[in-house]
Amino acid sequence: MIAVDETPSTPAERPARRRRGPRWSAGAVAVLVAAVLFVAYVWQPPAVEGYRSPYLDRVESLYVDSPVARFHYTKTGQGTPVVLVAGGAQWLYSFRDTIPVLAENHTVYAVDLPGQGYTEAVDGFPYTFPAMADALGSFLDAVGVERASLVGHSWGGAWSLSFVERHPQRVDRLVLLDSPGLDEEPASQTALFDVPVVGEAAVKLMRRTDFETSLRSAFAHRERVDAEVVDETWAWLSRPERRAAFVDLVRNQDFGPIEQGLGGITARTLVVWGQDDRWLPASYAHEYGRRIPGAEVRVVPGAGHNVHEDDPARVSPILAEFLLRPGRVLAENVVRGR
Repeated sequence: MIAVDETPSTPAERPARRRRGPRWSAGAVAVLVAAVLFVAYVWQPPAVEGYRSPYLDRVESLYVDSPVARFHYTKTGQGTPVVLVAGGAQWLYSFRDTIPVLAENHTVYAVDLPGQGYTEAVDGFPYTFPAMADALGSFLDAVGVERASLVGHSWGGAWSLSFVERHPQRVDRLVLLDSPGLDEEPASQTALFDVPVVGEAAVKLMRRTDFETSLRSAFAHRERVDAEVVDETWAWLSRPERRAAFVDLVRNQDFGPIEQGLGGITARTLVVWGQDDRWLPASYAHEYGRRIPGAEVRVVPGAGHNVHEDDPARVSPILAEFLLRPGRVLAENVVRGR
């Protein structure tokens, strides 16, 4: 028997079979796009409910109202004022080991800026770097502090840099802990959140395990990231408005103006960096040492991005010694730990 090929021999004779695939692909893409848009702009993930912070049970939470936010903060010790500013997706809890050491000689204010911890920003707060710097000034005004030393970690250091450049008369000393502020590529760990639509969806899909993985990457001593350390931050970061604020902060990173002002900083400055920082390279610390007049640089071996949490036994005494030094001395940069 001879088989007869009954397949149409010309394209015109077989349109249905060839078009079936593309029609299905277009439909699949439409469904996928609709799903992403729904997650990004409609669906809200469940937030942690009923969490009781062990840390806040051990300290006294204070609140103060200002035109931009109802600030949550702690106040510890007596002496010249020092203000601690935590990094992005962090809060004053990150300074839990730093506060007792500095409070031996200072009045230590640890504050949650808008988008952090238990501070509530006014509706429409823009979450730009200048707005965050202005919020820091608003907090100082609200608690009656005219001039203080600032200690900022990561984005908290960038916000502190922006503040000191705009209000030099209000800052006595400045400490930067693994802080961005150079007009370089931002940390790759936040790149996904910078993509429109995708970033909104990604931050909503972030689970506690995802946050834990990210937080561990900021430590060299990963055993320090136990369940309490994760839960203390995830409890408030899981809230919809905090997720949205984080995306806004990622999108509004503009380090150009901050970098341009480095040469005009008059506050005595210390830069502390974890040598094993996987978020921002330690070379940034040395660049600050070259750009900021008289800045001292200390690189901590075996520590990661959250240097003050990763190795508090080494970092806290460095901060304490620096903050007790006498007035501003502009001299040749002192660089250690290369």
